[in-house]
Amino acid sequence: MRDIIYSLPEQIESAIELVPRFSIKKEFRRVLICGMGGSGISGEISAGLYPEIPIISNKNYLIPRYIKSDTLVILISYSGNTEETLNNLRISSRKKCTRAIISSDGKLLKSRCRYKVKIPGGLPPRGALGYLFTPIPILFSNFGLLRKSPIPGLKRLVRFLKKRRKKIETKARRLAPVLKDKLPIIYANSQLFFSVANRWCCQFNENSKILAHINIIPEMNHNEIVGLGRPESLDRHLFIIFLNDPGAYSRNRTRLKIIKKILKPLINFIEIEPEGRNSLEQTFETIMLGDFLSYYLAQITGVDPMPVKRIEYLKRQLAQYKKRF
Repeated sequence: MRDIIYSLPEQIESAIELVPRFSIKKEFRRVLICGMGGSGISGEISAGLYPEIPIISNKNYLIPRYIKSDTLVILISYSGNTEETLNNLRISSRKKCTRAIISSDGKLLKSRCRYKVKIPGGLPPRGALGYLFTPIPILFSNFGLLRKSPIPGLKRLVRFLKKRRKKIETKARRLAPVLKDKLPIIYANSQLFFSVANRWCCQFNENSKILAHINIIPEMNHNEIVGLGRPESLDRHLFIIFLNDPGAYSRNRTRLKIIKKILKPLINFIEIEPEGRNSLEQTFETIMLGDFLSYYLAQITGVDPMPVKRIEYLKRQLAQYKKRF
């Protein structure tokens, strides 16, 4: 898993060349990105990075009823056999939506669809983020949703991550012992970094095999902040991580200062301050830190980060029941 995490910039670099070049002139009212788990997180990240595009990240068997043929539907499944995503494909096909597929194999890639991006297989889906995310902004450009090509920015991201990754890994290795035997609570101060927080949570779940919790500022100021610190018996088992988006709204940065004053006598916390020249670099620098952190937490707790036995068991059990879509 360590080598897979380290390969993120190479994945992005390779994926740039995998997207077919085409240009479609059609007015799309919105974009629906369908995907689950390690595949679906790309939709959430994209929605945060490209707020000028009305993006819906769909994580369900069904798609919203208001979706019509004026919606671009991007279906992402690393294996190509994710049943929720295949059902999304069937529904969006009936609605005559324009569809694009990102997958390594399976039924999704074999389906009748004009626009496909075939990515390399052989990785756990959560370890293929570079392959799964990178085609999305290029597809946005191909479908006329972005004014400028995202490719130069993606290439700069590759160079940035290659230069930074050893420092990122060292930082993660240093932070990991702090989280041993703790329940991480991850707070983000922007919608973009809420998607990053979700990535951290999922990586803690799958790589470290621990439970984690996320929320967003300012929403948590209206409810969760009251519950923190109770029951007191849990406080020593909690550890709060603030993911601070440099581009966050100023009032959210002010709120964070006050939150820290409230929490200081109750629960230990750290702040993660991303580096990078823009939101794309800051996002992926923070994602890479979380990935490495989940790996090194697994190492110090004696956990194998690769297998996800409960997910595989659940899939085997589901296969015994007849699908009724």
